[in-house]
Amino acid sequence: MNRWTSTLEMEATSMAIYEKISFKGKLTYSTQQIARQKLYDLLSKTNKDFVLLDVSELSFIDSTGLAVFIHFLKQEVDKNRKFIFVFSNNDVLNKLLMIAKFHKLFPFAKTEQEVNQFLVEQGHLVANQEALLNIWVKQGNEESK
Repeated sequence: MNRWTSTLEMEATSMAIYEKISFKGKLTYSTQQIARQKLYDLLSKTNKDFVLLDVSELSFIDSTGLAVFIHFLKQEVDKNRKFIFVFSNNDVLNKLLMIAKFHKLFPFAKTEQEVNQFLVEQGHLVANQEALLNIWVKQGNEESK
């Protein structure tokens, strides 16, 4: 009997300006409950205002996986946290999130270095998620347009 198992790995790394949460594997219906709990645990342990969600190694996401991100955006924005997605070379996931209109809620970046430079230069101007998105787009970061 063949049995398909969805796997998801998540790891947090605390950087000087932001908390980085990396996703690897599949964020689907079968992994969403674990993802919610792990995200809750990781976010409750950080005092950083900026959270970088590195999805460059996420191989698949379904609608329940998208809902996980929306849930945490709503929950954490009330705590004045700001979120940015990093894709690297995961163009398929980038296109999927664009179709789901995530670019209206989150800035998208190709590299972590791009985010780091932006936060060093502009981070002090960012009061909330909406301001982050507006400054990001005005600066000319094409991924969020």
